[in-house]
Amino acid sequence: MSENAMAGSEVRRNSLNQRNMLLSMRLNNGLGRKSLGNSARSGIGSNSVRKPWRMNFTQESRTGHLGAGPTVRVKDPGVSSRASSPAKINSRTVQTSPRKDHKELNNRILENSPLKYQELSLDDFEVGKKLGKGKFGKVYCVKHKRTGFICALKAMKKKELVQNNVQKQFRREVEIQAALKHPNLTRLYGYFHDEKRVYLLMEYIVNGELYKHLRSHGPFNDIAASYFVYQIADALDHMHSRHILHRDIKPENILIGFQNTLKLTDFGWSVTNVGNGKRKTLCGTLDYLSPELIKIREYDDKADVWALGVLTFELLVGNPPFEESSKELTYRRILKRDLRFPDHVSMQARDLINKLLEYEPNARITPKDMKKHPWIETNRPFW
Repeated sequence: MSENAMAGSEVRRNSLNQRNMLLSMRLNNGLGRKSLGNSARSGIGSNSVRKPWRMNFTQESRTGHLGAGPTVRVKDPGVSSRASSPAKINSRTVQTSPRKDHKELNNRILENSPLKYQELSLDDFEVGKKLGKGKFGKVYCVKHKRTGFICALKAMKKKELVQNNVQKQFRREVEIQAALKHPNLTRLYGYFHDEKRVYLLMEYIVNGELYKHLRSHGPFNDIAASYFVYQIADALDHMHSRHILHRDIKPENILIGFQNTLKLTDFGWSVTNVGNGKRKTLCGTLDYLSPELIKIREYDDKADVWALGVLTFELLVGNPPFEESSKELTYRRILKRDLRFPDHVSMQARDLINKLLEYEPNARITPKDMKKHPWIETNRPFW
């Protein structure tokens, strides 16, 4: 893949710039008038055209470096993984303590942590490779020197959180992820801060992003794809039963652990949706947006179900179902539900995808029911 294509790929798949792009199309050009531009990104196991704007819809920036290390009261260590280059950290001690309104939540996630109730600084960790970038910071693999516990440490600059006016969103992300415990959801073990940065300790997932494996080894066959889809459906079933929407499902936000165990991660757009409430915030990644989101209508957890349908298609085919060379064409295909299956996609898989991608939200199959779909049951013995 050329350098330009790789850069285009990163932009397209990142959900941080797309919100402004889509809003710009609505405000300046009206719905469906002008194209927002073309791009190319080599396809996964195909020659499909890819766009350089597969990014979440927000104005957040991608920066942050590890700096001075605070003394912390760790609630549990760990974060999602990727791989790159080693990093060094200059540590010093800063007195911190969790907020009173978080104490009860913190105590719950302290359970089973080898670093439970200990005061720590970054000097207590060996810092390894940079695993990747988050929305506002970088993630490093770290090992607690005394216990050997390996986790991932994400550092974010407070200034950037404030500049992008996402303090409330960040606090909500921490609260939601800390409260979620499921084998297919990435665990947040703890958090702490100093004068300049906020730090998250999260579960380390050894094999990195599903997206990278999809690019190098995909598309997947029915056995692998059904196993992956089942796990994400189970994670969503758990979240939705607790009235939590993820709102940014895509292969980049799914990590692979041991024995092909998937972990849904990046809860930056997750939100609690109690009762029969509806949400209005435009967020997510364009290829994965449901029609009701694009049409600026209220939505609920059925938007996650639509995204699961897009994910299922992408795992089997190598690219999203409504992908086109321009943003406007993709936008139009989603609104028309212009769904086209390659010949190799089985009839059972098509049936499930069609049920996940129903145009009317209430007609979509639920994650709980889809776990019993014939496509899942047929392939289950071979997992």
